[in-house]
Amino acid sequence: MDKQIWPEAETLRVGEGSMGVVMCHGFTGSVMSVAPWAHALAEGCDVRVVAPRLTGHGTTWEDLSQSRWTDWYADVESAWAELAASCDKVFVAGLSMGGSLALRLAEKHPVAGVLLVNPAVASRNRLLPLSGVLRHIVASQPGVRSDIKKEGVEELGYDRISVAAAWSMSQLWKQVRTDMPRIEAPVILFRSEVDHVVDDSSHETLLRALPATEVVRLPNSYHVATLDNDADLIFERSISFVTEHARTESTA
Repeated sequence: MDKQIWPEAETLRVGEGSMGVVMCHGFTGSVMSVAPWAHALAEGCDVRVVAPRLTGHGTTWEDLSQSRWTDWYADVESAWAELAASCDKVFVAGLSMGGSLALRLAEKHPVAGVLLVNPAVASRNRLLPLSGVLRHIVASQPGVRSDIKKEGVEELGYDRISVAAAWSMSQLWKQVRTDMPRIEAPVILFRSEVDHVVDDSSHETLLRALPATEVVRLPNSYHVATLDNDADLIFERSISFVTEHARTESTA
């Protein structure tokens, strides 16, 4: 299905150690958007990170239109199995839709902790519930990549959104919201004060279901905060979170 893959979008494996982190990029984005986060964790707390390229990403939006959330989750679950086979503990991290995939993994498998940057699990967009019908009429819509405040930084991703894939993403969100009470692992949530992609409904939904979530505000970044002005804050607090919970028994 997939055409030639962009080099920056290929699955990333970095780091060594007895702990692992599965890291998930977002919808229409690529591994490039989370690569600095992966490298920071690998260098800062001696972990192995696998950031899989999600099916249909890193090629063309037409490829994405042929994939569904179950394909993306299968990529994430495969990365988890790879790390779980050789690591004492495995954490999961995600940006945007990658956050919902990370939460889904935590609902189904014993992870040591969950790290989320502007995760998407809901939306107030009134067109999204209609996408199941619209996907038969409209193939794509303009994209939303590079919501970044920092000057001169651009995210590698699609400039079109597949309506069929967006509908499938909404089905992932429904499943995640239904099963969120199953999550017992500690959660840290990094939330930009200004986000032009994911509205507050995701943040509110997550905190209602998981009230013990640790929240870190990002005052100087937009949606793709892992490439933005507050990236160092994300990296530092992520290293602290993994280091802290690596010392304790996983509760999941």
